[in-house]
Amino acid sequence: MGMFYEKTTEGERTRMKRIAIILDKNLEQGAAANVAALLMGQAALNEPGLYSDQPVLDQSGVQHAGIRYSTVILKAGENQLINLVKVCSEDNDSLRHLVFTQTGQSLNNAFEQYASEIAAMALEATKVVGVIVWGEDESVRAKTKKFSVMK
Repeated sequence: MGMFYEKTTEGERTRMKRIAIILDKNLEQGAAANVAALLMGQAALNEPGLYSDQPVLDQSGVQHAGIRYSTVILKAGENQLINLVKVCSEDNDSLRHLVFTQTGQSLNNAFEQYASEIAAMALEATKVVGVIVWGEDESVRAKTKKFSVMK
């Protein structure tokens, strides 16, 4: 079930986890919400354990989001985002991460073109507008402590 579980002699148990979405501080609210949704969606595909595989229903039968771990939305400058990605890429502390970029924002319903353009660019040229980092609570906090909460 991915990195969100550890085996113990008592069976499988969940460890404390955290998800941080760090967005470019200059994004407008709608764009920020869109980038956060795209990042979380891809992270959930990469790590199915982020959400419960069992529906969470209220007494009326309405399904609610089954997110398993604390999620925080933070803001940072473009250079801070790039530096965060580089630090996460270099460290071997089991944090997972991925990005979304201005390149992606500029290409609506053009996935093949998007994938092709990204594959031909260095990270800095893509103009990162959002990063999602997930893993052990303490590790995520350590990597993201210098960023402010997005309001």
